[in-house]
Amino acid sequence: MVGFDGSDHSAAALEYAFEEAARRQAGLRAIHTWQMPVVGPGATVYTPLVEDILAAERRVSTDTLAPWREKYPRIEVEQTLVCGHPVGVIYEASADADLVVVGCRGLGRFGSAVLGSVSHGVLHHARCPVAVLRAREEA
Repeated sequence: MVGFDGSDHSAAALEYAFEEAARRQAGLRAIHTWQMPVVGPGATVYTPLVEDILAAERRVSTDTLAPWREKYPRIEVEQTLVCGHPVGVIYEASADADLVVVGCRGLGRFGSAVLGSVSHGVLHHARCPVAVLRAREEA
């Protein structure tokens, strides 16, 4: 399975996950997580806002996966969209996975020496092997 947030930093994780699925002749569960913005006490007033956010996240998820589905048409992809913290969502999903793939942003020289909070959390809590992929350096 691969966890992604739709950012450009997800590309390395998606590339690796699709390549591994192709190599293993396996299906791929692609989990896009997002978190609800904090709202005040009258949250029922925000229903249209929540629906708009969900629709936008669906578009991000579908648009992000589209080129990978085209490049790897033989891979059966289970696309999942979950509102929740990525570490918890991926932890739960890892119970049924052979491998979890996530990206890591790595910001600058210092950032390249440490993992981000999500990749760190997944690495320490997943119930199966984890691959953490850093985006390629841009020239």
